Amino acid sequence: MTEKEKKKSGEISRRDFLKDAGLILGGTAIGSTVLLAACGGEETTKTVTTTAPGGTETKTITETAGEVTKTVTITKTVEVPVGEAAENVINLTVNGHKYEIQAEPEDTLHEVLREKLGFISPKDMCNGFGACGSCSVIMDGRPILSCMTLAIECDGAIIETAEGIAESKPELVDAYIMNHCMQCGYCTPGFLVTSKALLDHNPNPTEEDIREALTGNICRCGTYPAHITAVLETAGSI
Repeated sequence: MTEKEKKKSGEISRRDFLKDAGLILGGTAIGSTVLLAACGGEETTKTVTTTAPGGTETKTITETAGEVTKTVTITKTVEVPVGEAAENVINLTVNGHKYEIQAEPEDTLHEVLREKLGFISPKDMCNGFGACGSCSVIMDGRPILSCMTLAIECDGAIIETAEGIAESKPELVDAYIMNHCMQCGYCTPGFLVTSKALLDHNPNPTEEDIREALTGNICRCGTYPAHITAVLETAGSI
């Protein structure tokens, strides 16, 4: 029997059955069809259930053979593990502004500051090994390596980056500029952060104090003497 003759008799061909049920080669839909009647003019009801990550979607389709009218009922259920979203949300105060951020367990503070909040001053010269100091930020009053700190461990922390130091201690930034404390400038934010943290705790450091504080910061251009002069000038020692 031809396809045309089958349609006239009200029968449903295998091709039409697969097409209407939503079973496409390579797809993920699982279809189950309940055929109430296969005769012309009577109703046909099909139920298609699709399972995907996060839940299921069920569609019930009622058709009348030979007519255009179609009724579709969709029910979708999405399952979300209780407490999952809340566990990944952290609150940070960065340069005086409060932020609520979604952070993955493996995200470092360095990644969150740069990629999610847009503070680009923390750098990463050593590829996350904590060996160069270019990623330094001040957290709760002390300098830390942001590339070695997990963001989820910083919930509620108060953080200051080089962007904030430009506002909170502009005289230090001016001293860095006037004493040419940078060449390529890549490591400069880390030095600036560490120097500011030193001055916060010791407003009148000696040269030895400055040398010791900046020990963990590396400059491939060799600008070390200029940093000492800038910090001493900011402290009013020279």
